[in-house]
Amino acid sequence: MSNKAFVPFGGVHGWLADLTVPAKKRAVSSIQSYYAAEPDEWRALAAIRIHADISNDAELVPRRALSMREVQSLGLKRGQVRSA
Repeated sequence: MSNKAFVPFGGVHGWLADLTVPAKKRAVSSIQSYYAAEPDEWRALAAIRIHADISNDAELVPRRALSMREVQSLGLKRGQVRSA
């Protein structure tokens, strides 16, 4: 679960989220993590859904907010999404 009370020094510049894709033919669902360089939480989650090309039955949970330094160290520009 995400800690929504935590805001990095300098504000939120991105999000780290976990994507859980339910199993269809397998017994185990898969979990993938994604970084999104979008300060707005809901826009970041929408960008991850588009990037991962997933259906609506997949669960996407924001884990934590990212600082400007973290986003820069990942080499992400605003609006970019990358798997963790």
